[in-house]
Amino acid sequence: MKFRSDAGSTLIELLISITIVGVILVVIMGAFRIGIRAWEVGERDVESFQRQQIVLSILKRQLSSICWRPISIEGEESFVFSGDEGLIDFISSVSIVPGNDIGNVRVTYRVGSNDKNDLYYLEIAERNFLTGGADETIDTLDDDMIHKLIANVYDIRFEYLKKMAPGEERQWQPEWNQEVDTGLPAAVKCILQMDEKKPPVAVIARVLSQEDIS
Repeated sequence: MKFRSDAGSTLIELLISITIVGVILVVIMGAFRIGIRAWEVGERDVESFQRQQIVLSILKRQLSSICWRPISIEGEESFVFSGDEGLIDFISSVSIVPGNDIGNVRVTYRVGSNDKNDLYYLEIAERNFLTGGADETIDTLDDDMIHKLIANVYDIRFEYLKKMAPGEERQWQPEWNQEVDTGLPAAVKCILQMDEKKPPVAVIARVLSQEDIS
């Protein structure tokens, strides 16, 4: 009995065709997964950017609405404004926390660090003068009074512009100490860098002086 000579060739051609189809499917699925990852990263970037812009806008609005009202803490000297690279403490007429929409609020922005990944976060605490708690520092507040605004930030810090006499060069400084720096700074800058590979973003909020407020 003789077999057709093209039977083996047909089987080989079928195996080659299946292999080619398999390779094509693998390439297509790989490209599809890459596209999905790129879309997810893009969505996260858009969400992160929007949240960043909202937080910086809120910060600027509260700083621009500072009230010239001393903050009194038991056992410490009263102050109108205090700040360093990781904390700002002041009184504002603008509140962002629900329930504090009546009267002035003491606002504290604080930068914290995540020990696990060496990233930072920004949180806020508000205390209403009418409901009490305005004389408490952020360290003594309950956790439910502290709200996290931004998490997993590569770098975030504050700088302060001191009012200078005409002709003097203005410089940003990393601290506003009431014992040395009287009154309010001319402006406050928040420098925010979400990722190591991305450039930092800075927002500057002008602070009204006592004369401007009057």
